[in-house]
Amino acid sequence: MARITIEDVANEAGVSITTVSHVFSGHRPVNAETKQMVEQVAKRLGYRPNAIARSLRLRTSQTIMIVVPDITNSFYPEYARSIQDVIGPAGFHSLLCNTDAREREELAFLEEARSRRLNGVVFVGFRVEPEALRPLADDGICVVNVGGPVPGSTIDSVCFDDRAASAEMTHFVIDRYGSDVALIDGDAEAPVSRHRREGFEDACREAGVPDREMVVLLEEFDRAGGARGMRALLDREVRPRAVVCANDMIAIGAIDVAREEGLRIPEDVAITGFDDVDLATVVTPQLTTVHADGPRLGAEAGRLLLSRMTGEHDGEGRHVVVPHELVVRASA
Repeated sequence: MARITIEDVANEAGVSITTVSHVFSGHRPVNAETKQMVEQVAKRLGYRPNAIARSLRLRTSQTIMIVVPDITNSFYPEYARSIQDVIGPAGFHSLLCNTDAREREELAFLEEARSRRLNGVVFVGFRVEPEALRPLADDGICVVNVGGPVPGSTIDSVCFDDRAASAEMTHFVIDRYGSDVALIDGDAEAPVSRHRREGFEDACREAGVPDREMVVLLEEFDRAGGARGMRALLDREVRPRAVVCANDMIAIGAIDVAREEGLRIPEDVAITGFDDVDLATVVTPQLTTVHADGPRLGAEAGRLLLSRMTGEHDGEGRHVVVPHELVVRASA
């Protein structure tokens, strides 16, 4: 027998989903007659409010947690601001938590969200797999994973197609400069690193580059990591004609080193990034990159989270893919 949902109750009672949500969550006052009618319909249909609705009655914090790996990367503050812009008018506040991409910190913040019985969590994990989010959802905390979906759960997810975007950029570079390309990637275990690395490898294979000839360096997702990676590439017997970087901060670090060595960009070496942070248009030369719309990603995450916190959606987890765009500037 199919599970009775909040939508079924709303349709049968002839009211909005929001009204049904407010009846069971207590989040907003409802006319006594309407409340009684909704409760009678729910009882007749056999609807049982989910854990989220029950927990909302017990919470007064009206607070969510936004967990990010690097608050100094301008991509994340913009994305977090967009989440707050969505949830703020509904009376919710946010805590912005920085993990430095450390597993211990990621797990600690998730446990704190459970212990403080926060209303919701938007999570960008570098070390912790999405499965670690299930206990929060089981406790009635609304969760949005910035990454892949968590099948068979009420956890929503939102992401960019990092693999496709990375492949598109690599194809662009190969078409313009040939197949002598290299990738400076971030942490090997982070899903975002893996997906962007896979996209690079997909494009190289399609261009006929054998796996043994693919040049992939693993560094950190910051300017220092890009500088280390670029120095290693310039120390190679055969220098790459173009360098694809897994984010803009890596690319800016690579540009720093290339310029220190007197190389012309892109005449001697082309360099590309990923994310399109503000610094991408400040660095010289301006950075060719993948525009990953952080504010739109945050807005989508905020909408998914808000609809669960208000009870407007209480079904299976939804997955939203935010489109990307290749932005060609002077560095490639």
